[in-house]
Amino acid sequence: MKRNRFIGIAALMPLVLSNFAALPVHAEVTNFQTVDTSIEETSAECEVIYKSTYDFSEEIPKYPELDVTASGYEGIYDGKSHGITVNCKTDGATILYSTDGKHYSTKKPEYKNVGTYVTYYKVEKDGYTTVVGTEIVKIKEAEIEFDVDDCIVFYDGKDHSIDLSVKTDDCKILYSEDGINYSSKKPEYKEPGTYTVYYKIMRDNYATVTGSSTVTIKPKDNNANNSNQNSNNKNNGNQNNGSQNNSSVDGNSDTGISRVQTGDESNILFYSMAFIAAAFGLTKSKKRKEKR
Repeated sequence: MKRNRFIGIAALMPLVLSNFAALPVHAEVTNFQTVDTSIEETSAECEVIYKSTYDFSEEIPKYPELDVTASGYEGIYDGKSHGITVNCKTDGATILYSTDGKHYSTKKPEYKNVGTYVTYYKVEKDGYTTVVGTEIVKIKEAEIEFDVDDCIVFYDGKDHSIDLSVKTDDCKILYSEDGINYSSKKPEYKEPGTYTVYYKIMRDNYATVTGSSTVTIKPKDNNANNSNQNSNNKNNGNQNNGSQNNSSVDGNSDTGISRVQTGDESNILFYSMAFIAAAFGLTKSKKRKEKR
């Protein structure tokens, strides 16, 4: 039965193929199955091992070194410019300088004012190992030369102040009466008393000088001066009298001779003649006695 059915279908095939558009075709899908086309991914890690064949026992060739010497500067301010010193004995080397260690040039930095400065240097030449380093320039403050004295006077009605003399040129001098508030005006005093004057001496690149001095004005005492003068005159008079008394005592020490002191020459002559006459009279009296 099945075979006859197949034969019948086969007999109809030429007709179907020749007149395909004339036959209605109807298909109905009653069931379907989804095919799984996914493929399970797998991964494999690969380990690579590198082997070195370099012999580190051999020395790595080095460039020759440059013969470089460098030094800084340290000194007191003198108004001149100063910098570091870098020398290279290797011919043909180039010396470079920098103030920040980044930008180099052949111009060497120099400094004049007080401070501490760092200078970088680099010495290089083809075929040689480059030399880099730093040196310091240190300039210290100079000292101001000056003289100062206290002022001590007697009252004379005039203004007086401390005696301050500055030998260093171009210095700025400030004064104060309390040591806090300074100005360029120099304090002066007229009335008796003791006054303290503070001073400050400044100049760029020099150490600032601070200090103080006093002004003493003594009162003028005329009575005291007259008293001193009277005392001196009295002492001089006593000394003169003492000298005269000592002379009298010395004259009395000569036995048998009376010494008379006077300022009148006629009295001296009179007493001299009297002395001679008395001596002459004694001589005659002695001769008469002998004759008897």
